[in-house]
Amino acid sequence: MTDNKIIQKYIQELTDLNIDKASGIAPHQPILLLSIIELIEQGKVSENKINPSAELYETFIRYWSIITDREPNLAMPFFHLKKKGFWHHQANPEFEKALQVTTQIKTVTRLREIIAYGYFNDDLFDILKQPESRELIRQSLIEKYFADRKQEIAELIIEEYKIGEYSQKILEQVRNAFSAGEKFIPFKTNKSVRKAAFRRAIMSIYDYTCVVCRLHIMTLDNVSVTEAAHIIPFSVSGNDDVRNGISLCHLHHWTFDKGLISLNNDYTVIVSDLLVERGPDPLLLKSLIGSHILLPRKHEEYPAQEAMEYHREKVFNK
Repeated sequence: MTDNKIIQKYIQELTDLNIDKASGIAPHQPILLLSIIELIEQGKVSENKINPSAELYETFIRYWSIITDREPNLAMPFFHLKKKGFWHHQANPEFEKALQVTTQIKTVTRLREIIAYGYFNDDLFDILKQPESRELIRQSLIEKYFADRKQEIAELIIEEYKIGEYSQKILEQVRNAFSAGEKFIPFKTNKSVRKAAFRRAIMSIYDYTCVVCRLHIMTLDNVSVTEAAHIIPFSVSGNDDVRNGISLCHLHHWTFDKGLISLNNDYTVIVSDLLVERGPDPLLLKSLIGSHILLPRKHEEYPAQEAMEYHREKVFNK
């Protein structure tokens, strides 16, 4: 068990952040801490290495949106929290000196260029891994900084738990079915959290990268260009099995849903003969013919043959 005195010491430090709500400064740092706690609780952060990732930013935005309507910025709290003795940075290779002399980082792009990850004091991270002490710290943060938003945050925590739970179930169901030699099995999630859970699972598999063009674009505020696409439309199948999903950029999601492109059983791209297009050759959809899509690291998460066959037969414009 963690010494209660250590927990109380950190609660005191965590509830003494540089926040000035009276002057209109949004509470970036406690929102960042709540977001990290959320990812630890979901099992998304299992090591004391917190990356400035799209997943962290999406969680940050969900908390931010119910607390303030100001423009969010993950880079500021991620960097400036280092002024507190419990938070530290690990520089990317060859950026050690840059980190030492940098006094301000305003964009996530620059943050990710310089910093590989942030990390807590080891004893604080151990505290945050334990459910009871983690919850005590979370409630202390909420009470100190967001007492007027307690109900909204409580509802968000419940929703985040459901999203994380269903997302994890989707992934585990696939692994269990594959190991048992079972075929493609529809998997349905709770309707209210279905889209978020499916997206979270697909993005974790494909790392926010379009499987067709390999495009991986993050905006300055770390929003991804990719979307979680169903192979068999959800309206038809009600199926959120990750083998019925792929990650696609906006353009290729639209063309996939419109039946202008599809996938062969060998995971190569096919393009409709009915398509008429003009433009630079490398940008044309027909330049993708025969190209292999990006596949998951784990074979059991590959797009299902049955799903691709359905798309070719029912959606694709031959």
